[in-house]
Formats: sequence, structure tokens, C-alpha cells
Amino acid sequence: MRAFFLILIILGYFAIVFNYVTFTNLKCGTRGEKFVDFEKCFIKAVNRTHKYIDLHIKLHQKVVNNVTVIKLMRHNNGYKPFFVDITIDVCKFLKDPRQSIVKKIYDIYKNSSNVNHTCPYEDDVIVDHLWTGNLESDIMKFIPLIDGDYAIYSEWSVYNVARAFINIYIRVSKI
Repeated sequence: MRAFFLILIILGYFAIVFNYVTFTNLKCGTRGEKFVDFEKCFIKAVNRTHKYIDLHIKLHQKVVNNVTVIKLMRHNNGYKPFFVDITIDVCKFLKDPRQSIVKKIYDIYKNSSNVNHTCPYEDDVIVDHLWTGNLESDIMKFIPLIDGDYAIYSEWSVYNVARAFINIYIRVSKI
């Protein structure tokens, strides 16, 4: 088993040299506008190779018990799960970040976001200029992906009620 993970990591280092990641689409939505509202949710192209995501999520109530479901999907006659299906308690994770895959995903956006403290969240959540260079350098080292279209589906629940979703679509291709 260790040899398998070692091979994946070694292949991941080669994949970062040969693979290019770009955002293709972003979908944001609410399940109840009394609780949360999206002021910004878009992808901005700086030039042909660099795109970034901007999110501004306006919270109308305090967030104390926050859970998210993350699904990594691959497009193959529709988006289907291919790697992990994780349910995490974000408040517990931010107090003690031990889940390695979730920590890698968190490391991608933590420097571009104000999500850097534990619960409760009383202010708006902002992700400012999250660009694909972080995906290429961080994730591709540990999860070697073949060329194709992928999606990260996240559904944010507060007090066990689904409140919002954010779906990020990416394309992995050879340079």
C-alpha cells in the first residue's frame, strides 16, 4: 500500500510538469436567501493562460454548526464521482486540520480567503483572486489526474440544513 502511494506521489511530480489546469465554469446558488446570498460569483480571465475566481458570500445569520460535502467528479458521459466523497464538519476541521485531502484543498484557497479562523463566522466570506496556479502546484503533486474535465461539488449546510452550493469546473490538459 505504501508503494502504491509512493508511486502516485512520484507520478504527481511528473504530472505537474506536463499538466495544465484551468477553470472552465463556476456555479453558485442558495437554498434559502434569508440565510446567505452571493454578491460575487464569477471567473475572470486575466489573459489566455490565467483565470481566477472571485466569491463574496453575504451571511445574514451567524454560522455556528457548519458542514460541507465535497465531491470530486470526472466528466465521462456526465459528471461522475471518481476519487473521494467526503463529508466534513468545517468548524472541527479548522480547529484541528488532520484530513490530508481536505487540508490540501483548504491550502489552495486559504491565502486568498478570509476563512482562516474557527467558528462562528459572523462576517461575509470572501475568496479573492483564487487562480489555477495553486491547483497546479499543490493538488497535482498528490493526485495525478489524466487529461479531462473535472468538477469539485460542495454543498454547504448549516444546522444540518442545506444553505448553498458552489460547483467549480476545471480542465486538466497537457501543456
